[in-house]
Amino acid sequence: MDEKTTVSGEVTTKERILNVAIDLFAVKGFDAVSLREIADAAGVRKATLYYYFNTKDEILEKILEYVLEIWDQSKIGKWSDSDDAEAQILSMGLDGFMAMASGVSGSWLEDPRMEKIMRISFIELYHNDQIKNFMLAFFGDGPRFFESSFAIMMKHKLIKPADPKVLTDEYMSFYMMALVDHFLLRYGSTRNSFIEDYGSRIEEHNEYFKNTVRP
Repeated sequence: MDEKTTVSGEVTTKERILNVAIDLFAVKGFDAVSLREIADAAGVRKATLYYYFNTKDEILEKILEYVLEIWDQSKIGKWSDSDDAEAQILSMGLDGFMAMASGVSGSWLEDPRMEKIMRISFIELYHNDQIKNFMLAFFGDGPRFFESSFAIMMKHKLIKPADPKVLTDEYMSFYMMALVDHFLLRYGSTRNSFIEDYGSRIEEHNEYFKNTVRP
């Protein structure tokens, strides 16, 4: 049975607590929210909350696990870490690879809870070690993935020769600017999701990038 729902499709108590915690953390920040406030907002007794989570850190840990769970689900059918990366890239070509990469990121961010979790991560990053270490590991994987992928594409002359690290920095700088703009600078001032705000601009960025690196 899916942990998120009962057989009848109702949200479980544990999932309701997590949903409420995400909402409160995204609005008030992690430190400003108490376990009592989470319990009250979830409509459960504090003793019930303690049955599932002893501390706010445990709640946050479960939220971060959810990020990885959705990320893995978004890769299904698009990219497999167990397959040979070089063979996958050669079978996709430049256009297919870039479509796959943006598709994985897009489907991950389309999850309604991910918008709020990203907001929590950005506003808590500078003083919450649990989030900082998670973000360093999670976002550190992206540059390494693209750097190795671009090196493979250069090897097979799918793109122009260049420094893979510099190429990665150029490609990813747009996304970092977009994330900061949406989740920090303009968060709460737009009703649109990240994909709604940046979907067409991401497509333009990818087309420009492909035309720039194509031999």
